[in-house]
Amino acid sequence: MNNWINKTVALNDTWGQGAIDTLSTPVNKLPQFSLRPRHLLDAKGQRSCAHFAIDFPSGYLSDGWQGVNFVPLGATAVSGIAGLPPWDPSQRDTYRNMIQAASGSLSDSRTQRLEGVIPYMGQHGIGYNKVKLFYVANAVKGPEPDLVVVLIATHVAVPGTVQAKQSGGGQGPPR
Repeated sequence: MNNWINKTVALNDTWGQGAIDTLSTPVNKLPQFSLRPRHLLDAKGQRSCAHFAIDFPSGYLSDGWQGVNFVPLGATAVSGIAGLPPWDPSQRDTYRNMIQAASGSLSDSRTQRLEGVIPYMGQHGIGYNKVKLFYVANAVKGPEPDLVVVLIATHVAVPGTVQAKQSGGGQGPPR
């Protein structure tokens, strides 16, 4: 969990319907956000990180991200993402293919991640996206070796139920 403390993430790439709903920005730039730990005190006054709040520059995420908290879940490191070349738009398919190939690790409930729910205004009213943030240490060769992978499951409101509709993703380095 320490990898996330006071990190800023600037995404390099986004894809899929979930990314269109959740990672589109009013300024038409790729999203940027920072994670800030929020602590609880135990009976002895010791601080423990309970969740992360998100901050972002005006316009670099949609309004649905305001006030969202991300909860740490899982205990196993992400596997299957390593040896990527430094990011360049020409490497987009290499990154996407490796992230897709690691889908088993990324979909395992035991994998370490931060998870939150982001509301958005869709064609049929308010929808909710489950957003998972994965921190992958030493995934990239070069000066920025760590990678954040964002996976999104889009849910649409159907009277009396919630159904998964589409998925999306994004990636970028933490700083």
